[in-house]
Amino acid sequence: MKRWAQSVVILAMAMCIGAPAIAADEISYKVVAGDTLTGFGGKYLKRQADYRIVQKRNGIRNPKRIPVGTILKVPRSILKYEPASARLSAVRGDVMAVVDGEARAARTGQTLSEGNALKTSGGAFASLQLDDGSRISVPSNTDIRILRLRRYLLGSALDYDFQVDRGGARSKVAPLKSANDRYQVRTPRAVSAVRGTDFQTRFDTDNNRDFAEVDEGGLAIELEKGVTRALPAGNGLAVAADGSSFTEALLPPLDIAGAGKLQNGATVRFALPSAANARISIAKDASFEEQVADRIASDGAVDFGNLDDGNYFLRARAIAPSGIEGLPATYAFKRRLNSVSGSAGAADEGWVFKWGGEGRGVIRYNFQLFRGDIKGVPLVDETGLEAQQIILSDLTDGEYHWRVGSVQYLDGEASANWTAFEKLTVAAN
Repeated sequence: MKRWAQSVVILAMAMCIGAPAIAADEISYKVVAGDTLTGFGGKYLKRQADYRIVQKRNGIRNPKRIPVGTILKVPRSILKYEPASARLSAVRGDVMAVVDGEARAARTGQTLSEGNALKTSGGAFASLQLDDGSRISVPSNTDIRILRLRRYLLGSALDYDFQVDRGGARSKVAPLKSANDRYQVRTPRAVSAVRGTDFQTRFDTDNNRDFAEVDEGGLAIELEKGVTRALPAGNGLAVAADGSSFTEALLPPLDIAGAGKLQNGATVRFALPSAANARISIAKDASFEEQVADRIASDGAVDFGNLDDGNYFLRARAIAPSGIEGLPATYAFKRRLNSVSGSAGAADEGWVFKWGGEGRGVIRYNFQLFRGDIKGVPLVDETGLEAQQIILSDLTDGEYHWRVGSVQYLDGEASANWTAFEKLTVAAN
């Protein structure tokens, strides 16, 4: 049984279905008055003598007399070009740049060129910024090579070509200005060519299915036996191992209650809508170039552990039963660690309540004790404590509830975090 990935070629269209075809491995040139093939060869070809290739390819009888308006097809491989570059705009974790066959730790701001490669390990992320403003995000466990990164002298046409040998890539491509511009991302068995769009493609090894989801722009997806499907923005496609395929509208953005609230607990945790399956990603910027984490959540919550203090963005995509990921919802949130925990125990001098926590800045503690339920006025309500314990020697028999709050003063702001209420029963011996 063949995988769809063995034959699929994904062709992205300019901004809507029905746009001109993607640039092929040749560039078109419209002849103007005074053009000759020998002059053309000296100006645009690596070797002037290669004008004969153009002559034969286009059926030109007299290289010195070409009708004005003739459209020449010129192979990209023989064209002069200026090298373009790709700058590493973000690097996180174990990312290696392979230059001249030697792998070294990649660094933010480093410039890569044609023939270089990038390797990310587990939990590592990188982003490349291209000369035209396009971006390619490289997730964890990915090997990607730069096959072409050039600007041809003929028409200043761009040619960006990447090879993903392992993992995946997400591209946000600036609208290409010329029909001869080309942006491609290859995998071992597929080519994704885009002309100004935001989309992702994935292969699920567990289900042996391929997916494509379009946020902006549009795709024309060519399957086996010449079958073509149009995929406009807001739609996704899934293809099974036997080649059968279907499309469906992307699920709407997830509404995550409290997603933008301050995250000051021991870990960064988000509660998701009931029974929602989702991909949740965190980055330091709204464009998700500086991605720091990515999780698949299926139990109504997702925990990212103890992230460093800072300002972050969360992106959530609901996952449909088909496996197609929905439209993204993006939230901004602030992380300021201010954890607090406490304990209570009997001592000779009475009941001892102790507490402590973690967090930067100036920390002060609040302590509350209620007799009976917590709806009334606290029996004890102490604020602004520097000490990390309090002793109460006069508690009468009964049921109590207590909690500790940590108030953090940092960067000109104050925020509080409270423990959950703990129950305490006082009874005579």
